[in-house]
Amino acid sequence: MGNHREPQQIAKRAIILGAIVVRFSFEVTSQPSAAELFQRILPWLTEIGCGDEIDPIEREELETPIGQLSESQMIDVSWAGDAAAVFCWMLKLHEELEQTKGTNLGALPWLLGILKPEALDIIRSAELRDLSEIEAACRQFVLIRSMLQEARVGPPASDTIRRVNIQRLSEVGQAVTDEDVERASAIVSKMTPEDRKKTAGLYFVRDHAALWFLSGRNRYYR
Repeated sequence: MGNHREPQQIAKRAIILGAIVVRFSFEVTSQPSAAELFQRILPWLTEIGCGDEIDPIEREELETPIGQLSESQMIDVSWAGDAAAVFCWMLKLHEELEQTKGTNLGALPWLLGILKPEALDIIRSAELRDLSEIEAACRQFVLIRSMLQEARVGPPASDTIRRVNIQRLSEVGQAVTDEDVERASAIVSKMTPEDRKKTAGLYFVRDHAALWFLSGRNRYYR
């Protein structure tokens, strides 16, 4: 079994990522209230008990003035919603994740009560799905990402990629079964070439979220 996190920690992580989605929105849309909302995000996260869970990389993104995020920061904040969706699924806040589509970013701040009192209720009442279901999904995310990488390079490099990713799962207590491989293969085989191109980043994010959940590392980013 993996070193899984407690429900309240998962809820806090989802809320932090949801707040970063709001931060990202300030870069891509014109909101009259953007400056005021931007100033409220970090104090609000601290107020509801999420301060200690904010990764230093995230804190810097939340402190960087609107319009001044670097290219790498923009990539990080643009993918925050898809990581938040993984944790929302774990918390039973929404149903199954799309296999080849990212999340609806506009719905996440509402779902997670960003900058609202409801966020505290989400943390207090946090409850995870069955652990075996979550672990199976985590293995699937890592294997799908591996298979997408393998398809781009072909053998013999693809064999090395598969071994590395199975080892990554083993290091967090997850033994990959034939059923896991078959399930992931079935999903990838149904993807069109365009799907595979579009989902490379999505499964990178899901892989990262999965291994954070299963591991004991303190920081969300390394």
